[in-house]
Amino acid sequence: MVDTKGKNIVQLPCPELIYLGASRREITRDQLENPNYRRFCRSLFEPFADMIEQFYQEGYAIKVLGVPKSPSCGAQTTTVGGPAGRVEAFTHDNVVGTGIFYEEIAEELTRRGVLFEMVDA
Repeated sequence: MVDTKGKNIVQLPCPELIYLGASRREITRDQLENPNYRRFCRSLFEPFADMIEQFYQEGYAIKVLGVPKSPSCGAQTTTVGGPAGRVEAFTHDNVVGTGIFYEEIAEELTRRGVLFEMVDA
């Protein structure tokens, strides 16, 4: 558990919920790895990037908390694998790595010169 007492917190939206809806099936990073989903994630993050950049310029330390094992929002661990098509049992692996959305966040903040820490909560 990460101590956030006394910290300013900006809640980022869940890209999978917005993109695929609430009744989606379990999904892995591999299944989200496509140019359209990456473009969607970049556009979703853009207004937040503007705000975070301003905070950084005002001297705030930036820490991005991820969701462990998330194919989109994992900062240190993500989920890969899973068979394509209709299957009776869905299997996948949890691996060291970053989710798609968080990769796009890291790329954008780096492009803007914002120093940040990114860890799973």
